[in-house]
Amino acid sequence: MAENNNGAIEAVRGIVSGAIGFTKQVVGLILSRGDLQEEGRAQVEKASHQLDAARAEAEAETARAKAKAQETRQKAAAGTSK
Repeated sequence: MAENNNGAIEAVRGIVSGAIGFTKQVVGLILSRGDLQEEGRAQVEKASHQLDAARAEAEAETARAKAKAQETRQKAAAGTSK
C-alpha cells in the first residue's frame, strides 16, 4: 500500500501522535513510570517531525500551484501573441 504524504494528513497524524505522547508522559508521571514518560517524550518528538513534514509538504504544494499558474499564464500569453 502506498503511503499518502499529503500535508493535511501528516498534520493530523502529527497532532494525534503528539496528544498521545503527551498523555503517556502525564500517565507516566502520575504512575512514577520513567519508561512511559520517555516513550511519551519520544512520541511527542516524532509528532514534531510529522508536523515539520506537513509544513514542508504544504509549502511544496503551494510552490507547485504557483509554478502551474505561471506556466498557464505563459502559455496563454504565447497563444495570444501569435
